[in-house]
Amino acid sequence: MFSYLRGVLVGKGSDYVVVENAGIGWQVAVPAPVSSRLALQEEVKLFIYFAVREDTLQLYGFLTQDELSLFKLLLSVTGIGPKVALAILSTLEPAEFILAVMQENTKVLTRVPGVGPKSAKRLLVELKDKVAAAAQTALSQPAVKIAGENNAYSEALEALLALGYSGPEAQAALQASGGGEELTSQDLLRKALAYLGSQ
Repeated sequence: MFSYLRGVLVGKGSDYVVVENAGIGWQVAVPAPVSSRLALQEEVKLFIYFAVREDTLQLYGFLTQDELSLFKLLLSVTGIGPKVALAILSTLEPAEFILAVMQENTKVLTRVPGVGPKSAKRLLVELKDKVAAAAQTALSQPAVKIAGENNAYSEALEALLALGYSGPEAQAALQASGGGEELTSQDLLRKALAYLGSQ
């Protein structure tokens, strides 16, 4: 029903913003990092997820399609609703979350309010294969050879791009991982995700 909302930011809190469009103030729930990055009176564009419940209608907003896709992926997990999915995106950076799933690190996931040991295990069980498949699919694609870089670097770069990171973000993470002449593409990808999660 909704794809995106563009308008002027006229109000915000720690977990929501108010966007004025055509004389209507739309209150949109957002992850805390999104709210902190936006300034009042600036024009914003938020990609929207529209949640319909028996007793409420709620808009959820994200700065990129990739953030929205991750939110939808979280909602596909049994027992994870919009409130918990938003808490995950408010507490963990996307790279930190992906790395935690790949490494089956329940300790990182249970830092999220509303996610206990059982929910963390469910997230791992239901998402590990999906996250690994996305990374593996990207790694198995024929990599475009980058001048001056080895194949492992090129494959890891394409995997990061497939996971939703921008070119500059992915390249910075791989460079911070030590160049990787002696590392496999899988090792480079893990190191890059760890770096992105620590930023």
